[in-house]
Amino acid sequence: MQELIERKVAELAAKETGDVIYVIGKGPSLDGIDLPAMTPGITITLNDSERILPGDVGVFSANWVRHSLNEEGFRCGFYLAGKPLPSEVAHVVLPPIPIDLDQDELEVVRINERAFFDEPFVLLNALKLADRIGAVRGKAPTVYLLGFDFTTSSGSLSSKAGVDRSGATAGEREAIIHAQEHAFRQFLHFFASGDRLKLVHVGNKNYSAMSPAVFSRRSQGLVTTKRQGTIDLANPDRVLVVAELTNNHLGDPERLVKMVERATDAGADLIKVQKRHVDSFYTAEQLASYYWSPFGETLGDYRRGVELNDELLDLLDETCKRCGIEWFCSVLDLQSYVALKRFSPRLIKIPSTISNHRDYHAQLAADYRGAVVVSTGFTEDEYLDHVMRTYGDGRVVYLLHCVSAYPTPAPNCNIGVVRTYNEMTSKHPQVIPGYSSHDLGSLGCMLAVASGARMLEKHVKLGNVDWVHFDKVAIDLEGDEFAHFVADVRRTEEMMGDGVKRVQEVEHHKYKVANKA
Repeated sequence: MQELIERKVAELAAKETGDVIYVIGKGPSLDGIDLPAMTPGITITLNDSERILPGDVGVFSANWVRHSLNEEGFRCGFYLAGKPLPSEVAHVVLPPIPIDLDQDELEVVRINERAFFDEPFVLLNALKLADRIGAVRGKAPTVYLLGFDFTTSSGSLSSKAGVDRSGATAGEREAIIHAQEHAFRQFLHFFASGDRLKLVHVGNKNYSAMSPAVFSRRSQGLVTTKRQGTIDLANPDRVLVVAELTNNHLGDPERLVKMVERATDAGADLIKVQKRHVDSFYTAEQLASYYWSPFGETLGDYRRGVELNDELLDLLDETCKRCGIEWFCSVLDLQSYVALKRFSPRLIKIPSTISNHRDYHAQLAADYRGAVVVSTGFTEDEYLDHVMRTYGDGRVVYLLHCVSAYPTPAPNCNIGVVRTYNEMTSKHPQVIPGYSSHDLGSLGCMLAVASGARMLEKHVKLGNVDWVHFDKVAIDLEGDEFAHFVADVRRTEEMMGDGVKRVQEVEHHKYKVANKA
């Protein structure tokens, strides 16, 4: 029996698509994935998930699965089975777990056992099979886990799975799922180095590597996580989507890395953060005012805790380089600018917050010669004159229309200002119009693109915590919303075309095109 499994492992390892393995569950998140459009790979289905997608190998333990598979016909090429199947179906019946290993807490231990056993948590055998395939190939495969929601809050099954045939009650399902998630997180830690398996959980959990929407767009070639070459800031090849982290990383290195990774995966072109010298930016009275956070009970404690220090700036720079994305910063004071100079930034942001800090603007313009991004929230036309006097010396100026209201009501968005900035480019060719969005959803940014915006800034966050006053307009990177936002921008950009009127190949008309005189 084990020899038959080894032959199957060798056969799968020899496939050209052996570097990518899909393990298919049945959670509702599958409804957001175009499974037939996935790039080729080895597919392992668990229980009766082959009803959703046929697999190379099916893995099951419970008796009800056998009956479910009999109803539909067997759609996998081979089975690691907990119960006997018809003789014409290629399968092995796995032996029970040996008594000396039959403990739940030994699941990770059993993944290193050469023999396969009848595991109640069938994902263990799927990962074990993937691990064995990687060992034969001498290269760690990337394993995408699809449909493992580990929750019943959004329904227990994908609509593609049909009815639940397990016979478990809602309470029993909840208990089983809780235990399975605990075991799965043990495997995430066990394979965290990526030396044996690169586990990619696709879902909306805090440990998910990407959302279903990002996975679908990436698998169809619609997401480029790494731009080819450096962005030409003077002539960007597309509308630049900026993921504005503000201080929503909360000074947490792990959170910072995850935000950069998820924003990049969702299709952002640039990452933006904020930096201020807390002790000089606020008054002593403001710093001493009450504000509870894990850092202390004053606003000063909170602001210092969530600020980017030198170590976090280094981590941000390293992470962005690894992800293939550029970052820049809103620099709110001279001390912060000095702290950033060592990174030789190509782009610096002058946020609306400091639009009246004119002396600082002059100091910055005198020392820094790169491109600037200027938001114009809570300002009027006089500010444009100041910006052009200060920075209009030939450098690139991204001029972002902004309304300093969180969120900005639709009647106050005044997107037409973007068109005004676009018209400025005839006189000031170094100006690139854009929009810093504080409105909800995608519509304002889509209209801004139609009005000529070449840069869009959208605030993002990573979940909510009860001790921080989060930006009301920030999109949560734990879900698919930011990926959908980027998709809306790209669709708008595509629909705008190049502005040249011509007869297109898709057009069909009952009249012939008129002869030109």
